[in-house]
Amino acid sequence: MNNILEEMRKYEEELSKYHIPRYNDLPDIELYMDQVLALINKQLYIITNNDNIITPSMVNNYVKFGLIPAPVGKRYTRKHLCYMIVLCFLKQILSMNEIKVLVQHQLKYFNELDAYNLFCNELEIAFKNCSNLSFLQSENNDNKSQCLIYCAKAIAYKLHTQKNIQIMAHFDNTTAQKADKKSNDTKKKDDKKDKQDKVVNSKK
Repeated sequence: MNNILEEMRKYEEELSKYHIPRYNDLPDIELYMDQVLALINKQLYIITNNDNIITPSMVNNYVKFGLIPAPVGKRYTRKHLCYMIVLCFLKQILSMNEIKVLVQHQLKYFNELDAYNLFCNELEIAFKNCSNLSFLQSENNDNKSQCLIYCAKAIAYKLHTQKNIQIMAHFDNTTAQKADKKSNDTKKKDDKKDKQDKVVNSKK
């Protein structure tokens, strides 16, 4: 048990100090796919569930799915890197559809740079809080149930987030449908008026 706790303490200390690269931390040059993969996989070492956090097929799928802008001449900019970093973290808990709804909804209220910075700030705070909570539990000698507690919290937060995204999608779709209906109604009125004008002009 002590060895487990010791290893977790090391990871939690690393987690609490982890800095997500901000826009200005990223290379201000255009990169090719292999350079992008090397950079992202190196920067996001904190994600421990696989060796390759991002692969060429993932990037291509993100582009096809409309989650990141298409590269220009097979080259990627800092803007692309920001999208990929966010996606690599979000895919730990959300599906592609859920991520798309969340990203599109946030971009209604923030520009891309502000949305990225907000996400980075909040995730770093969450990492620190996670480590602080673990420390407090160890002080109370509650180590045996610590992992179970984290699982319970992760499930609760994930379900809450997914429901929130579901509600977002519903209202966003409803708003879009109303906008489309209004546009179609306006077009029909304009078409009707044009026909009436043509009839009037033909009688003159």
